[in-house]
Amino acid sequence: MKTDILLNKDTNCIRLSSIVKAEARKATDTQVAKIIIGTTAFLTLAMFIVSIFRFKNAASWTDPFIAISSPASTLLAIIFILLICEEWTRGTAVVTYTFVPQRNKVILAKFIILLVFFLGTIITLYALSAIASIIASGIYSYSISWSEPIYSVVLLALPLLVNMLFGFSMAMATQEITIAIGLYFVVPPITVIVSQLPVIGSYLKWFSLEHSSSLFIAGATGVSGTQYICSILIWIVVPCIIGSFRNMKRDLN
Repeated sequence: MKTDILLNKDTNCIRLSSIVKAEARKATDTQVAKIIIGTTAFLTLAMFIVSIFRFKNAASWTDPFIAISSPASTLLAIIFILLICEEWTRGTAVVTYTFVPQRNKVILAKFIILLVFFLGTIITLYALSAIASIIASGIYSYSISWSEPIYSVVLLALPLLVNMLFGFSMAMATQEITIAIGLYFVVPPITVIVSQLPVIGSYLKWFSLEHSSSLFIAGATGVSGTQYICSILIWIVVPCIIGSFRNMKRDLN
């Protein structure tokens, strides 16, 4: 991290935009991050090609979206787990918070990078879904619908956003790479399994993360939508709040 990027003569007057730029570089410049981004791009391209030949009679341009978006929905959150946790595991938090004493600004900058990543990724995925549909319709000679409700199109983006925020929240709460990645991959399937248990399953659905995928396939109802919001509060909002307090109070030494 270069001091000329972060510092504006006074460390108490550091611009948020400068911090965002520095955090963006940290998020994408490491070898592991480049491997994750490259792997995600390769798998997304592979799913794009598969979708062209799989959807031989798609009804809507959004039909290939779930398949095409699956690599990004699974892998991109790891970049932000590393961004948050590596500062503490490698001891570089001392450098970061020496140059940026306002820790809340650093946390906000990381969150902004996540949102920018999400927006760029989701726009690309929408475009790939539309292109795959156009190519497939040309090969197999069928017409596709472009009149998908805005509501349905927006819902398609939520699994990616929820997964990225869930990884972010686990990293904030634990501040340990192995624990955060483990929870990111283990918690969702466990919550789905326990929500299927007899008698208590209907209550455990309020804690389940199954809605981050099934909700958008079956369509939202009043109950499932409420359960979905509840699970977000439990697994994303609360850990982020806890993690923010931990980050603000944690001793740099």
